Amino acid sequence: MFHPILRCCTEVPVAVKPYREGKSWSFRVRLKGQTVYRAGFSSPAAAQREADRLRQKILDAGKPKHKGPWHTTVAQALQDYARERLPAMKGARQDADRINRYLRLGGLNVVKLDKIPRQTNSGNETKLDAASVCYWEVSFVPSNKPRKIVSSLSTHRHAQTVRTEKTDLLRGQLGKMPMANVVPYLLQDLVDAMISDGYGPATIGLERAMLRRLFSYAQESWLWIAPARNPGAGLKLPPVDNVRTRIVSNDEWKLLSKALERESNPYVIPALALLLETSMRVSEPLMEAHWKDLDWGRCILHLKDGKAGARDVPLNPLALDVLRTLYEREEREADEPRILPTTYETIKAAWNRACASAGVFDAHIHDLRHTAATRFTLELNGNVMVLKVITGHKTLAQLNRYINLKADDVVRVLHGRPLTEGSAPAGLRANRLALMERAAAPSELPTNVIPLRRKVVLARE
Repeated sequence: MFHPILRCCTEVPVAVKPYREGKSWSFRVRLKGQTVYRAGFSSPAAAQREADRLRQKILDAGKPKHKGPWHTTVAQALQDYARERLPAMKGARQDADRINRYLRLGGLNVVKLDKIPRQTNSGNETKLDAASVCYWEVSFVPSNKPRKIVSSLSTHRHAQTVRTEKTDLLRGQLGKMPMANVVPYLLQDLVDAMISDGYGPATIGLERAMLRRLFSYAQESWLWIAPARNPGAGLKLPPVDNVRTRIVSNDEWKLLSKALERESNPYVIPALALLLETSMRVSEPLMEAHWKDLDWGRCILHLKDGKAGARDVPLNPLALDVLRTLYEREEREADEPRILPTTYETIKAAWNRACASAGVFDAHIHDLRHTAATRFTLELNGNVMVLKVITGHKTLAQLNRYINLKADDVVRVLHGRPLTEGSAPAGLRANRLALMERAAAPSELPTNVIPLRRKVVLARE
């Protein structure tokens, strides 16, 4: 007599017998916890061939996780994916927002993320296992709960809902469809609808990437054998051109600084000044910078968990002055752990008001990172190895996106023209400009020496 476990592993399924349904043939097979029903075959032989193929694939793959691709809709699969994958994803908020669009349209509970606290000196927070870091606690809340929208955004949200009506219709249909039935042209229809509704290429690419990851995860981790190919692969997407080269000049920075003086929040100006003097990402000083991680003697701010992981930020004298002023403020709470206890929304709103008041157009807060990287490039004569440490980029390709030298800058160097302080990247001062000009000035040559360029020309003659 077989042991029950051995009997389960060695059982041979009963042969599938196709049956007639209307004018076509169908079959139903149950194996390893899955019931697969297929219809619409022209003959019993065609139905039998497909049944044998599916049965063999199920046997080869093993018992699938959850209910399988024929009994799980896309929206339900997104719920399971969110539960299993989002806790370990640092940027899970963006994926959660995209997933929740499908869950709301499908009437399912939506994802709620709560940040898991890290270890602090007080010892009151949970210490994470470095081998399996989780950033978020994932839970689900009813989707019919009214979403709180501030009055200033209500008009914008209504216009956005009307604009995306076609896309949301396809999202709803896709979310209610079994995973096994999704084919590439359905996702291509979604992409085309997003283009028609005015979504940007980057937004379209991110939503497609999220769906493609879902189907890959179902195939690799859940052992789902359908669909046979990832429907998110090979789609025709609009080209993404999100390269930004905007630099804030010294003249613009002076206008912005004057406008920012009207802000009542005492952390707005220090936050923006730190971004300009360190080239940090906006989230780094706001969310990750703590007083206990500031080494005054080494002039270094240690970030434990930035976008690209932990890193040390070198601080120039002006950045240290900003931090020293913040630290010595009487109104600062003695036990305040964060250097900038404010929010990104507050800083962004103040920046937008200052830009409007100062007449500075098309300038984003993130442009300060571009501005600082370009300024440091000029100050350090293009020493990219040092620049990578300052900006925290892992590769030169990433760094190059933030060094926004223009043809005019090259012409200035080629013709020995001075760079005026007003047009220079914000933070590049006159004394530093003078040093750079002296360093770039050609040395005097004896009158009897022909410059190399002329020498080459004469040799050709």
